[in-house]
Amino acid sequence: MKINCTEIKTLNPIKTIAISHLGDYSGIGGAFEKIAGWAAANNLWAATPKMAGVYHDDPLTTPVEQLRSEACLEDLADTTPGEGMKQYTISGGKYFVMQAEIVMAEFCEAWQKAYATVNEKAYQCDTRDHYELYVGCVGDEQDPDAPWIVEIRIPLK
Repeated sequence: MKINCTEIKTLNPIKTIAISHLGDYSGIGGAFEKIAGWAAANNLWAATPKMAGVYHDDPLTTPVEQLRSEACLEDLADTTPGEGMKQYTISGGKYFVMQAEIVMAEFCEAWQKAYATVNEKAYQCDTRDHYELYVGCVGDEQDPDAPWIVEIRIPLK
């Protein structure tokens, strides 16, 4: 894992099309595959929308089968969601942002590092959306070992 930067930013809300996922956060991949396939079938990639994963619950205090998350595709054209999808707006406001280059196996470690930094600096977390924004892939997106540039975004009071 390579941390590129950490900073406090005021972010705008992000309108998305989302697929909800219930259960272990590591199982959200199927929802991302479904929304990516739908985006391809509807020629939405030409506008270069970003994808994001929103995580609603604390995995340290919520039973794994009750963890709620959203696989999101930025909605750049007010698109009507497909079957099993919904419109979802990721909250804006004051956020701690950690940009990192990580491989799939490092996502949990990256979140732990981000929260450790928030705690070390005595920032206070807020209840708005905690999410990761996928900025891009360094290499072949189909390669499970290719590092992703990801921004972990934690809301602050």
